[in-house]
Amino acid sequence: MRIAWLVAAGAAIAASTPAVASANGRYPASNQIAFSPSDPGLVVLRTTFGLLLSRDGGGSWQWLCEDALGILSSATEDPVLGVTSGALVATPGLANGLVVSSDTGCDWTPTTGALAGQLVKDLAVRADAPATVVALTSTYGAHAGPDAGAGYFEQVYESADDGASFLPVGAPIDPTALATTLDVAAADDDRLYISAVRSGTPPASLFVSYDHGGTWTERPVPIDPTLGESAIYIGAVDPADPDLVYVRTGGPTGGSRLLVTHDAGLSFTVALELEGPMLGFALSEDGSKVYAGDVVQGLVVAPRDSLAFSATSPIHVQCLATQGAELWACSDDVSGFIAGSSSDDGATFTAKLHLTAPPLLSCAADASAIATCGGAPRQALCSTLPGCVIDAGSPAPPPAETRGGGGGCDMGGGGAGMGAAAAGLACAAILRAASKGKGKGRGRRRAGGGGRGRG
Repeated sequence: MRIAWLVAAGAAIAASTPAVASANGRYPASNQIAFSPSDPGLVVLRTTFGLLLSRDGGGSWQWLCEDALGILSSATEDPVLGVTSGALVATPGLANGLVVSSDTGCDWTPTTGALAGQLVKDLAVRADAPATVVALTSTYGAHAGPDAGAGYFEQVYESADDGASFLPVGAPIDPTALATTLDVAAADDDRLYISAVRSGTPPASLFVSYDHGGTWTERPVPIDPTLGESAIYIGAVDPADPDLVYVRTGGPTGGSRLLVTHDAGLSFTVALELEGPMLGFALSEDGSKVYAGDVVQGLVVAPRDSLAFSATSPIHVQCLATQGAELWACSDDVSGFIAGSSSDDGATFTAKLHLTAPPLLSCAADASAIATCGGAPRQALCSTLPGCVIDAGSPAPPPAETRGGGGGCDMGGGGAGMGAAAAGLACAAILRAASKGKGKGRGRRRAGGGGRGRG
């Protein structure tokens, strides 16, 4: 299957040429799925060109561009997302704290107080207390003490009111270590984990707190530089066993391994090696099944008890997440979808969203498309753009004055068209020459996690 690229000159470029850039200079892709703990129909999909929201379990989607979250075009990472029982929470990048939306993405408010001016590296929503958000800062030169300004200020903060306010939790970790991810144990309210790397010894560590961040114990993680490994990321903590932690390795080259500890980091075993970066990782709701994948070997699945992985699907895995008995995946249209769900552990997937002609997106065309939640301004925006299609099921022709234009986009759900009622997926095909793509890579990407769906 080919992905048609339509640029200003009107040329169609095959999907096999990823050097051609759009979506803020990057190949359009989906890379994180998050679910609402209070609304089973709400699904949030992170892409390289903004967020897509579905309020009906993936039947239809609405687009929210990056500008609405305050994400700059110069940002080097995709936002980390969290969905609480009453809000969406995201990291806009740079030293901008967090942004919070209490109305499902219509309006976003920057956090004030303790997180103002801080770089938030990661966040997690507590499964046992879904109004609680835990955030990890990693701000250079902001820590106190005799060596102030000599390293990173990496402090855990917590909000019990859906991200409206945050307070520091316990003590910061060693400022000579650079934190990568944060996770919490559902089975132990006081257990926190932070993964980190440093240029010295040990090169990678898991910081463990048994007292809600009051004190931290550093435990080295055995990465292998000869395999190209230079970083670690927490994949998940078992929902029933707070000592069972899954850690994936990563680096600028090569594949990645899955390391597992059954004793909170005292020892590790290698459970899986993949040829490519492990972009997808998730646990079943009860933790009894482990899912992982990359774009080379596809999806693999193992029972928790044996960790004997078997290949399940050849799809290009870009993120994984679970909701109830369903496994969701980010992929690409070469695999048949950019978001899909499976009820048989990934043996088959139902397409929830296609992106057959990636748009070149911008909020700048119409400020009302950012500020207004209703569909009318976004629908009006779409009607002014060449070749814009908002109904993938039975594509409506573009307005007469734009027919024959040099570009277009086509984003639709798996079984049903999006229709005018879902015009929030604005399909804003702002046409820019491919030569203007920035080739931006957004830096670190988490493996797509389970309930909080980080990608």
